Amino acid sequence: MKDISDKVIKRIKEGDVKPYSKWRFILHRFVMWVLFGISILIGSVASGVAIFQLQHAEWDLYQHFSHSLLEFVILVVPYFWLIFMIGFTVFAYYFFRRTERGYRYSVVVLVLVSLGVSIAGGLIFDKVGFAERLEGLFSDRVSFYRALQERKERVWMAPENGLLAGKIIEVMPDGTMEFVDFNNQRWTLLARHAVWRRSLKPMKGLKIKIIGRMKSNKVFVAEEIRPWGGRRWRHGKMATPHGCVGPHFRNRGFRGGSGRKTQE
Repeated sequence: MKDISDKVIKRIKEGDVKPYSKWRFILHRFVMWVLFGISILIGSVASGVAIFQLQHAEWDLYQHFSHSLLEFVILVVPYFWLIFMIGFTVFAYYFFRRTERGYRYSVVVLVLVSLGVSIAGGLIFDKVGFAERLEGLFSDRVSFYRALQERKERVWMAPENGLLAGKIIEVMPDGTMEFVDFNNQRWTLLARHAVWRRSLKPMKGLKIKIIGRMKSNKVFVAEEIRPWGGRRWRHGKMATPHGCVGPHFRNRGFRGGSGRKTQE
């Protein structure tokens, strides 16, 4: 043991090695913990948006689409947010590993704990609605992300297969609605006997998904109507988190607003 100590002292003297100050260690420890916390936070946000998108993928309707189940899964899985979450999980592992106790834990344990915390945080962000707001902000403001979302919208442009999606532009007293789809095509929507899911009410400006059948050219009979997204779509609100209609909808000729309910 003495020989080892002597060798260490000799190398310190020969290399003119100077010990770090106590404050430098404290600052390093503080920075590692802060970066670890930020990585977990961003991973949780990404996890929350991924959870939100998976919840609204309409898994029970895949048989209505022209794609196989595998193609449908590939289309609706939120790769962007999952990659984001995994990337910041790796960062969280890296920074925690460099804390004063990080070396004590195995790679597998650290990665699993980081993923678990990110998913738990994601569930909270989804529950309070923050994940939906962030997803809406990206859809409205980030062009490449908007292009990814438009691919999902096109899946619902299959009236011959009983699927249609877009926005209500007028509600009539007899249950008929004027409707514009994502391709800016106007439809007459017969929805008097349709089932409205998730507490929806027929209202001008409401963005919806429709399951039903095409009766004739530009006339569609609705059997079931669901919100396009989450809470922000359920009352005719197509606003961004700042309360204004996003450019994604303005570019498609959509106009927000509220109207009267259908009289049954």
